[in-house]
Amino acid sequence: VMGAPTWTVPKLAGHATIMYPNEAQAISASDLNFSQVSMTAQKMAGLVKMSTEIAEDSLISLTDTIVRDLAWSFAKAEDEALFSGNANLYATGIEGDSGIAEVEVAGADISNLALGDFTKCVVAAGQERGLNHEWYMSPTLWNGQVRDILNAAGGNSQADLVAGVRPTLLGYPVNLVNAMKGAGANAENDLLCVFGDLSVSHYFGDRRSLNFRVLNELFAVNDQVGIICTQRIALKSANPEVLSKIVLGA
Repeated sequence: VMGAPTWTVPKLAGHATIMYPNEAQAISASDLNFSQVSMTAQKMAGLVKMSTEIAEDSLISLTDTIVRDLAWSFAKAEDEALFSGNANLYATGIEGDSGIAEVEVAGADISNLALGDFTKCVVAAGQERGLNHEWYMSPTLWNGQVRDILNAAGGNSQADLVAGVRPTLLGYPVNLVNAMKGAGANAENDLLCVFGDLSVSHYFGDRRSLNFRVLNELFAVNDQVGIICTQRIALKSANPEVLSKIVLGA
């Protein structure tokens, strides 16, 4: 939670020094070094109008439907900003962040994706820091190319194929992200998946949580009601070196 519109957050830049003292030898102290990451809250907003007739005649609660859809749309917009970039939150996104190590799939052709690309991606991530390394990819990539690669590796019984594969890859959990391109990627530098610890790599600030209001008077001349949702958040790349990514190459 951000305590002010602009917030400065400490970032660990230097670690403690470990000594090997002899018996009765004094132990020298060491200091942790910190740098600063500045975050500025950005407002996000969504507004949906409906006529009073629709609200009265609908078989479902249209207000509840609108609220759920606005919440889903905000979550998707946040994911799009994180992975693909948004000029107001995180301009480059992970896709364009040059500080993140990348593994390229040859020929800008997703059909060239191989199991070796995933092992290279794990090696490329800075695993010196971060305790929760995980995969992030589109459901279409996981259920398409990745499962095909795993099935082609052999060793699957009929029961395995019927039951399906748990969403883990090389021992790490897989998070399915609808905002990522996935199987639809077809251009150079398109992001396929991300590996690493997002809790260390990026800082997410929350100045105002999702706030819903019903506007009864603003659109009354047209006999309409508005439902507005706003929030104020910040998103900042702090330690991009702990991530790696697979992208389409040239």
